[in-house]
Amino acid sequence: MDDCTVCASLEGRPADIARAEGMKLIGIGQCEGVTAIEHYRCERCGAVMARQLCGCSSEKVWTVLA
Repeated sequence: MDDCTVCASLEGRPADIARAEGMKLIGIGQCEGVTAIEHYRCERCGAVMARQLCGCSSEKVWTVLA
């Protein structure tokens, strides 16, 4: 299935951009008690996306995983 326009528009954008309507949080990963990554599933197209919240600024982005 192809990514919807909402998922495509989030791909590569900074992680400080809030999740879009219809993005369901399905998991988080922590490093020393700090949320490092969040995983979402799009209820429109089914895409799984990661929102990386730690690392250098170029790593803190939204990424489509599947």
